[in-house]
Amino acid sequence: MENKIKEKPMPTIKRNHHFVFIEAPIALVFPEIVSWGEAAWWPKKSDMKFVKKTEGDVAVGTRYVQKVKGAFAPHWVVEVSKIVPNKLIERTFKTGMFRGYEVVKLEERSNGTRVDYEMLYFINGFINKFMWSFKFKEKHDENLKLILATMQETILTKQKENQEKELEG
Repeated sequence: MENKIKEKPMPTIKRNHHFVFIEAPIALVFPEIVSWGEAAWWPKKSDMKFVKKTEGDVAVGTRYVQKVKGAFAPHWVVEVSKIVPNKLIERTFKTGMFRGYEVVKLEERSNGTRVDYEMLYFINGFINKFMWSFKFKEKHDENLKLILATMQETILTKQKENQEKELEG
């Protein structure tokens, strides 16, 4: 007898990756990726906004609502699911249009730190898939490039200021 029950296909997991190289030590970079979304350097022009929903320092379990500016723009809840000092911070999508996670990883190099942003995800629902591919993915990529460039510039400025203080003192 033939099995006539159709299994629902597994969603295709997508990957969104961006990176930047910062000529600064990992110890200077790591605190900035932990404060991601709340950092003083967060670009004013960014269409992405983080609203922290839990009290205290950022740790596993810290929750945020991520919002995209604009009419009919999506929002979703993420939770810090992993922190490895001087290595990475990972946030898991809890509600909203995405399933999966995003991670910001650091890799120390002889002349600085490589910062990789990676989002492994699939999208819930037909309308969300349409809106993501039609409008929001491009906006997301533009924002990530802006965010990484602004973080890079801020860290390099801090490093220069630290070096100048050391020379003075």
